[in-house]
Amino acid sequence: MEHASLPEGQDIEVAEASVRTYERMGWTVVDGQTPAESNTPTAGRRRIPKEGN
Repeated sequence: MEHASLPEGQDIEVAEASVRTYERMGWTVVDGQTPAESNTPTAGRRRIPKEGN
């Protein structure tokens, strides 16, 4: 991905799950590549209940 505030050629690579977040921050996908559409949510933290409460 690239950002207008960085010099040309100074790109970054991010996980596919993060692409949309970076796009909201002004980053754009390089070389016309688009992330694969996925309706699968990313794994979040899950609280494990303590036994004996």
